[in-house]
Amino acid sequence: MSPALRFALRVGVVVVSGVVLAFSPLISGPYGTASILKPYLPTSAHKAHGFQLAQGDLARSALGQDWVRQSEAALFDPEPISTPFETATSFRPTEPTAMGYGFRAKSGKRIEVELELEGDDAPEIFIDLYRLEAGLPVYVASGPPAPATGRPQKSRSIELDLLQDADYVLRVQPELESAGQYRLSIRAVPRLEFPVDGFDTGAIQSGFGAARDGGRRSHHGVDIFAPRGTPAVAAVDARVSRVQTTGRGGNVVWLRPLFGNLRLYYAHLDSQTVKPGQYVFAGEKIGTVGNTGNARTTPPHLHFGVYVRRRGGAWDPYPFLE
Repeated sequence: MSPALRFALRVGVVVVSGVVLAFSPLISGPYGTASILKPYLPTSAHKAHGFQLAQGDLARSALGQDWVRQSEAALFDPEPISTPFETATSFRPTEPTAMGYGFRAKSGKRIEVELELEGDDAPEIFIDLYRLEAGLPVYVASGPPAPATGRPQKSRSIELDLLQDADYVLRVQPELESAGQYRLSIRAVPRLEFPVDGFDTGAIQSGFGAARDGGRRSHHGVDIFAPRGTPAVAAVDARVSRVQTTGRGGNVVWLRPLFGNLRLYYAHLDSQTVKPGQYVFAGEKIGTVGNTGNARTTPPHLHFGVYVRRRGGAWDPYPFLE
């Protein structure tokens, strides 16, 4: 069985008398098992365009069939790339095309895809991101479609925060019978800004998982050493969820980013300059570096922790910062 056929069966799409239907998994009933057919609802602009082609004469034309073949080839045989990546590509109405770019991205990063159309016209162009699972592409996200009316939109973008290492494929495909040129960039950047003003990962001297209390527990963050009074700053736009003083952490601030499931923990602060419920921007001061709590015998430093709700608690902050 070909990879494309396996993918079609996995997605669960079938064409019956020119009508695209989607089927659910097998269900059990008093008369055995059966699949339930229901109308196909496109989940992306690319799929909606393919649905339109399937309903018209272009589906039976050489151009239409080539557009479909190019679409599948981009997913199953992408060009291997490494990030950051940039390219410029042109396309013509008589030559349907699709480009696939395969790359690996690590946990703690943000994938940023930017596509800019050149020239006066702005034809529809689809950018779709897939994650590979058992060698098969699974749909993740798309760039927003061009507006139906109004000024043509010349840019498309995708941003995705990652919580697992995975292989991805980005497919770029213009609508059928369109012409133009685009510039594409793909980057994997740190999810968080560095939480101590004026410093970087070189200031981390005690990493995640290091033994504590004679091996009775492990370090659930990273220690960033800096002079007392150095500003500790928000690593992302966030809401201040807690400001407290504890025996272990000393002066503590917890931040809840505005999007996603992360929780950020700042400990051993010399001072706290925010209040619970306050909103802060990335880079905004939330306190100063110190050695309060159980760090009073050590040089001043910030203990910085990253926690992910429903994903096993504490995570190594380093990949989110490098």
